[in-house]
Amino acid sequence: MKGITVKKYGSSDVLEYTDLPDPVPEIDQVLIEVHGASVNYADIKARKGEYHLGSPLPFVPGLDAAGVVLDVGNEVTHIRPGDHVIAFTAAGSYAEKAIASQSLTYIVPKTINLRKAAAAVLVAGTATHMLRYLARIKANESLLIHTAAGGVGSTALQIAKNLGVQRIYGSTGSSWKEVHVKKLGAIGVVDYNSETYARDIIKLTDKNGVDVILNPLGGATIERDLHCLAPFGRLIVFGELNNQASNLLPNALYTSNKTIIGSSFGHFRKVRPGLVRETIDKVIQLLADEQIEMIIDKCFPLHQASQAHQQLEDREVLGKVVLVPAALLA
Repeated sequence: MKGITVKKYGSSDVLEYTDLPDPVPEIDQVLIEVHGASVNYADIKARKGEYHLGSPLPFVPGLDAAGVVLDVGNEVTHIRPGDHVIAFTAAGSYAEKAIASQSLTYIVPKTINLRKAAAAVLVAGTATHMLRYLARIKANESLLIHTAAGGVGSTALQIAKNLGVQRIYGSTGSSWKEVHVKKLGAIGVVDYNSETYARDIIKLTDKNGVDVILNPLGGATIERDLHCLAPFGRLIVFGELNNQASNLLPNALYTSNKTIIGSSFGHFRKVRPGLVRETIDKVIQLLADEQIEMIIDKCFPLHQASQAHQQLEDREVLGKVVLVPAALLA
């Protein structure tokens, strides 16, 4: 089969399209014909050797996929060949075929488009986990979503609306993305590159601040977020796209009962796969009921993985980028 390998860490040019051995499922695994593999910032971190869960060389990138089951191991009980599934793959998803544990493979209705399902696996799972289980957001609370035009951000905005949240604000790093975020339902948009965005949020909220913030940026935005976080508010940090250190002062937390919560869906699925299933089941239901629309900026053929990475890294994307084997792209 064809797939992508990383033999050395570096820029997007290190993604090599090559022949790979066909994977064979172990007794508790599922073999999937990949119809779509989403491109995530975690893949970029892995390519650079910076992923917090590790990515020893050589490796096939990709955390998740959607496709059709080709074969199953002897101890797989609830999945059969021909099933449409989404999965967190065991050894990379940037390939024509992928392996996944049955505990991290989820059947989806055949009415759901597999490319959109691929786009949803990680970002919708992450957004649902943060909003429902970490922030425990209520309908009468307010929310700020950083990078709201991206994969997690645009999906989180829709999920929050589905939960009844009305006062949703977004941030972007490019002014041309503001219209897109407002179309999704944000009532105000700020520029996360601006040193004054926290003051802008305070002004937009009549000096109340927001109850929940989702932040994949890290760095100086942590202190700024705490400035516009309401008393008893929850700041969920799920990345460090800015690659900057943060100078957090403890009194910014305890003086007004504010909370910072770290979120890694990758770690969560490794140590709590049973709870992940509950989260992904909710995502599948949202997709089946058309309560969320997965926004796909572009589908790249698998052999153009380097271009897909570069487009995401340059932050030129609205929503998601998905890789599709060339034979299935037509």
